[in-house]
Amino acid sequence: MTTAPTRKNNRDLGRRMAELLAAELFSGQYAPGDYLPKETELCERFGMSRASVRSGLQQLVALGIVTRISGRGTVVEEYRDWNVLDPQVTRWMTAYAEPNPGFLREIFEFRHAVEPFIAMVAAQRATARDLVAMEEAFEGMERSLESGQMSYREQSFSDYDVAFHAAIYRATHNLVWGQLAHILRPSIMLVVTKSNDTAEQLRDSLERHRQLMESIRLRRPEAAFDAAVRVMSRTAYDLGLGEARDDSAAAARWRAQWLGELSTDSPSTDD
Repeated sequence: MTTAPTRKNNRDLGRRMAELLAAELFSGQYAPGDYLPKETELCERFGMSRASVRSGLQQLVALGIVTRISGRGTVVEEYRDWNVLDPQVTRWMTAYAEPNPGFLREIFEFRHAVEPFIAMVAAQRATARDLVAMEEAFEGMERSLESGQMSYREQSFSDYDVAFHAAIYRATHNLVWGQLAHILRPSIMLVVTKSNDTAEQLRDSLERHRQLMESIRLRRPEAAFDAAVRVMSRTAYDLGLGEARDDSAAAARWRAQWLGELSTDSPSTDD
């Protein structure tokens, strides 16, 4: 009786097949709209059975990365259809997407759109415990930079940078945003690591983070919004994406709309 071991082996090889294809897809070797090689070509190329190849492709289909068209083959879906909130997809994004400027731009665009607003909410809702988490992460960034080794207590500057932003997400005390900080952590790490690797003036970036933290600590929502925009502008520059667009007039209207609602929805700071 070899049926069960055979099925397990096919599943294991299918996961391996999905991993190999993910490396090529996330690095940009195949773009949305491209067709993957035929099953027979993949079998020959990777030395796997047709069952294993199909198993791997099906995993990618389930994650919205590719779709199979009868009689035509397997086509890469648009990035917007990829399930980027799935832990497997975020892991692949972190592991393989660095050479792909399209992914970096997509992740940065998300952060640029939402993090100023999230910082504004955090300035209204952050508890003492939230502020401690931000301060500890900021201290880790500062000590890492001072060390000359870009690390402190066995964690890198980028580790602390991600922890800093995750603490702000959690400080909103919103269930969805709090979960996003956890789910998107690998993809945020991708942008943070890339920007920190190429930054010429990390001290400037650190100062922008300090201003953001202080604005939240002093409960100044508008200042927190503007400070987050400045952090994102620095990140855009370090990623080679140019300065973030100045939408100050629209931002002012947006802030005014939400500040009135948030002012009556702040938790106690005694936590």
